[in-house]
Amino acid sequence: MRYKIRDIGEAGIDVCVDVSAAWLASECSDLAVTLSQAGVRLEGRIEPAGEGYLLRGNLRGVLTVSCARCLEPAAVTLDSPMAISFVEKAEDDDEEDPAEAQDDLATFEHGVIDVGGPIRDEILLAVPMSVVCREDCAGICPSCGRNRNLTPCGCEKRAIDTSKLGALAKIKLQ
Repeated sequence: MRYKIRDIGEAGIDVCVDVSAAWLASECSDLAVTLSQAGVRLEGRIEPAGEGYLLRGNLRGVLTVSCARCLEPAAVTLDSPMAISFVEKAEDDDEEDPAEAQDDLATFEHGVIDVGGPIRDEILLAVPMSVVCREDCAGICPSCGRNRNLTPCGCEKRAIDTSKLGALAKIKLQ
């Protein structure tokens, strides 16, 4: 995921990066995701742009996460366009890092551009906080623990009938 400036040249260089399961586990450790069989890939180009370099490309693929309702595997499709400017980090600059001030700006050091950080950021932004396997997912029964998508249960109906407020369910409003 690293590219040397001398290899980029004036014409630029094509970038094709496959995200590995080991990299995903180490870089996105707070995110409970795994790669699907389709995997995740960044395809793009790094070109010189002024005093820095510009990465333009698309991050595409499929990740697998647990459904928020039933805990079964759910697919998250990634199709994120990327445009990141890389500027060389000044060695004697004590001021604030310019990459921290802007989302689409990253720094590089020692003549090497690492695209791992922008890939990680795109993955973290692309995965929703609450993923469901399908819109009509019934989830897990809080009483018996069954997956209601696979086996329906009558726990919810029984809970209303036997609760102290069960009599209120019989009241008919006009």
